[in-house]
Amino acid sequence: MGRKAVEKERKELDAKQKKWLKKVLPYFYEHGVRKVTMDEIAIHLNISKATIYNYFQSKEELVEAAVWLKLSDLSIMKEYLFNDELDFIERYYEGVRHFTTNLGGLTTQYLNELKVFFPSCWEPIQLFQNASVENLMEYYSMGIKRGVFSTFNIALMAQQDRLFFDLATDASFLAKHHLSLQIAFEEYFNTKFNGILTKSE
Repeated sequence: MGRKAVEKERKELDAKQKKWLKKVLPYFYEHGVRKVTMDEIAIHLNISKATIYNYFQSKEELVEAAVWLKLSDLSIMKEYLFNDELDFIERYYEGVRHFTTNLGGLTTQYLNELKVFFPSCWEPIQLFQNASVENLMEYYSMGIKRGVFSTFNIALMAQQDRLFFDLATDASFLAKHHLSLQIAFEEYFNTKFNGILTKSE
């Protein structure tokens, strides 16, 4: 069933489905996905369960569709990174800012439950994570070749970005250090491109 659902949900979602999924994602972030029932989802969306089943054959299919919608949104980072109409550093700023901002609300509980109980959802997430790292490596490599960046280990730099993305989904870390996602990104961006050393006079 999992494979069929993934293949089906790769198809374009209509506006109504996207609206529902965008509303249900924060509910999943807060409550997880394992124990949430279709009745609870219907109440949250203020529609009947029968209406949901007209569009999604099962809870698993709905969860998978929500994952694909989120990954589709996050994938816009790639468009920024390789947009020749933008300044080279602006590409990173806008792309990674978009990526980070759209991680907002996503929780480790949600991700862990997907990994354990919805493996058909976790596989595309892993593939997407790996593809994102490769895109960042390509961006850094291009910057080195163009003389924008000095030479450095692009794999190490891209993995550093991935670690930052992981922290961006850790609500307890952000709260402990009084960070919003926007402030966390700005701090990360400024440190990456401006360094931590004071300017010598």
